[in-house]
Amino acid sequence: MSKQIFDYDKLSSKIPYKYAVPIAVAKRAEAIKEYAKPYVSTPDNNPVSIAFRELLDGYVRIKNEEILRILLPNTK
Repeated sequence: MSKQIFDYDKLSSKIPYKYAVPIAVAKRAEAIKEYAKPYVSTPDNNPVSIAFRELLDGYVRIKNEEILRILLPNTK
């Protein structure tokens, strides 16, 4: 059984844009796989796990969050 590397619920509370998180993680994982140096290490050294960990720890941020705020629905 693998060890849990990140808590998605904690990441969701930190970044409320549920569709932006997977896109940001995918782009960062692609960058790590091709040319970028990771800021953190994970036990499995998987680029996706590293990208999630970097996003959760705040090493990587989502650009243009003000544009994403417009897309949040107004629900009661």
